Amino acid sequence: MIQRPNESNPWQPGLQRTFQPHDGDEEPEVKRKNYFGPGQFYCVETITAPCGVVIAWTKFDKSESPTNILNFLKKVYPTEESRPNYICIDKACRVLRTAIASKSWEFWKKTTRFIVDSFHYINHRKTDFLCRTYCNPGPLNGSAPNLVKLAHDKQGRPYLQRAFNTQACEQLNSWLGGFESILKRMKTGNFDWFLHAMLFYHSQHVIQNQKQEITPHQIDVNDDDEGQEEEENNGGGRRWNGED
Repeated sequence: MIQRPNESNPWQPGLQRTFQPHDGDEEPEVKRKNYFGPGQFYCVETITAPCGVVIAWTKFDKSESPTNILNFLKKVYPTEESRPNYICIDKACRVLRTAIASKSWEFWKKTTRFIVDSFHYINHRKTDFLCRTYCNPGPLNGSAPNLVKLAHDKQGRPYLQRAFNTQACEQLNSWLGGFESILKRMKTGNFDWFLHAMLFYHSQHVIQNQKQEITPHQIDVNDDDEGQEEEENNGGGRRWNGED
């Protein structure tokens, strides 16, 4: 079919898609007159550990609304024993507002605190009181000591830094973006299988790197005969060091 520049046909998918702002709460209604193409989902939502291991993922069909996020979290963490102490979301302040308004905060308040990632906090801390007060990823008032740790610079001077990587999901999204051109042409079954396989591969790669970092390697100090006597006096000439 001959198609002029900037001309689109009504049966092509995505023509009637409604854009939702990143911080928008309402779910826009997607109207389509034709269904000759496959339906498109709004986004893929992932839950990732700070180290980069993928815990769970799902698809949101219309929007990344706080209600959808809360329902997804409740499905992944159904009991108090399974819930983490902190959940970092780029729009945690909006999720917290929705949870309080819908009374679902009763489900989370005993075990979990919602915090925002560091980039989002920089943009919101001056204008959003709730975000600044309750969703700070690195509070210095002692309310969340596990989120802040003491470190030292090259001159040995102490300073405080965030204990966890709050950008793990954003970094994962950047990696997944390389497969966008492949994924957007797949049918639902192939999409689910391919994405799950790639996330599984990614998690295995992260775990393998962690094992290499924490596994101690053996250093032979004295391997010659002349140092054998010294080894016996010192209880052996081998020591174990962990790689940084």
